[in-house]
Amino acid sequence: MSTCLFLVCHAPLASALHAVACHGFGRRLDEVEVIDVLASQSPEQVERQITERWEAMGRPPEVLLLTDLAGATPANGVARWLGQHPGEGIAAASLPTLLRALTYKSLQAKALRDKLCETERSGCCSIVAMSPAD
Repeated sequence: MSTCLFLVCHAPLASALHAVACHGFGRRLDEVEVIDVLASQSPEQVERQITERWEAMGRPPEVLLLTDLAGATPANGVARWLGQHPGEGIAAASLPTLLRALTYKSLQAKALRDKLCETERSGCCSIVAMSPAD
């Protein structure tokens, strides 16, 4: 069983991250649930949206929710949902985080969360100089 991935971000970031990931994998990634949160939405509305999508998927037991900004409406909706349902959450969603999550989605949600947080802890990585011949 693989972990079900949710992207819950300020609009249009969730859709944009998903579109770039689809481009990178060369196919539509239907295994990612995308929720673009509008400025007018409340955390309660976001929580309801997550619940509706989760229930439509058959209530998978392994869920990882990626959100963009801790303390903002999408993250608060995710936190409310996690208070009532099984799953894990990560703030600071990025393209590298999403690609890693897709690559390792066969892990259980907690193990996947730990792996992603361990990788993202520094928030950056070095780029090594290449000579023009490389």
